[in-house]
Amino acid sequence: MKRVICENQLGAKIEFKYDGYPLRLADTSGFSAADYEVSTSKNSGQDGESYNGATAQKRNPIITAEIFRDYQAQREKLYSFFQPRTAGTVYYYDNDVGRKAEYYVEKVEVEESGTVRAATISLICPDPKFYDLEDQLTQLATWQGRITFPLRIHPPFVVAEKMNTLIGNVHNGSAVPMGLTVRFSASGEVVNPSLYDVNRHDLMQIGTADQPMTMHIGDVIIITTGDGNKRVRLISGGATTNINNMMAYPPRWLQAQQGDNLYRYNADQGIDSLNVSILSTEAYWGA
Repeated sequence: MKRVICENQLGAKIEFKYDGYPLRLADTSGFSAADYEVSTSKNSGQDGESYNGATAQKRNPIITAEIFRDYQAQREKLYSFFQPRTAGTVYYYDNDVGRKAEYYVEKVEVEESGTVRAATISLICPDPKFYDLEDQLTQLATWQGRITFPLRIHPPFVVAEKMNTLIGNVHNGSAVPMGLTVRFSASGEVVNPSLYDVNRHDLMQIGTADQPMTMHIGDVIIITTGDGNKRVRLISGGATTNINNMMAYPPRWLQAQQGDNLYRYNADQGIDSLNVSILSTEAYWGA
């Protein structure tokens, strides 16, 4: 059964479903459609036009609900929840399949009279894509515990051992390119950490020979490559700094294409002190 859940920026949630009472889901629109603007140009004497490109337009999901009683309380509940200029997350469920998108409130309208009063909530999603509810974590270098019980201590006593896989696979089951969140963390000194797309021969590197990036123990570099969210941040000593300028030129913002995507990490120095993980979320053009 279809249902919609909205979560506002305060973390509060409101659910719309067909068997809800006194607030019942009546209809939805704008969740499944994909709207593209196609750009073309025409030359003198040309039959037809030439294709230049296409871009996806913002999404306008609309929720139509019905109020059966407690009209004043339900109206105030909607107005209080969907505040102007506020952001939130909308979750769309169709039976067992759920997806989510980020929204801003555009409009809330509630009928003023009637035994059953319609309520219309209009949302705007600047990013028109829907995303899986769960993220996918790919670890390219991890630590495996070596303590076993009953505990027997023999020198050298090893608590954990680093497991270097060097190459990891990020699978994208969708046709939409998938942005990545790459996390480099240092357990010692690391110089110029990088991630290499084995399939497409693209290198995303922080620091160069002329302008090296040196990570010290405890430092973390987080790279996000999603559309509209391309950035590089350094977390060091509890402080977060934007270091987009440290990415090797020309910048390569790696994204996972449809199918399997193999990535290999490296560093100019200190690769054994580098831990790497990749967080990704599949995206779709409709819910």
